[in-house]
Amino acid sequence: MVIFLFSVILIGFGVYYSIMNQKLSTQKTQLKIISRQNREFKSKITSLNNASGPIIIKYKQPLFKTGTAKESCSLYLSPIEHSPVLSNVVKSTPVEIQDSAEIFDISWYEVSLKSQTNINNKGWIKKDIILTLDDTVNNESGTTT
Repeated sequence: MVIFLFSVILIGFGVYYSIMNQKLSTQKTQLKIISRQNREFKSKITSLNNASGPIIIKYKQPLFKTGTAKESCSLYLSPIEHSPVLSNVVKSTPVEIQDSAEIFDISWYEVSLKSQTNINNKGWIKKDIILTLDDTVNNESGTTT
């Protein structure tokens, strides 16, 4: 009976060890991928920084809380055109405007998208791609006059 109990415990430990080893292997793989992406992003930023001097981002309070994508576009990790793309945004997608910034004389909105998974749903889109209430009011008043 003791040998059977010891065998069951030993098998249980073996299964547990195997599962934990597989999880550890997955975590190591993910860490390698993220480290490589981080190195690539740093080298891109360094090359941009060396080419055009220091990066100066001027943050501004956004005038609007919501908007809509005028056209299909990319959602960037940072307000730089060479930044990694988090996802693609389709035309007429509603966005919640979190922040506003200007870099290299280009205005950007930090936005969040409604998503069931909350994965890659926050990022930066150029200001001229977002249709806001101000754009809607100006277009309507321009057509009536």
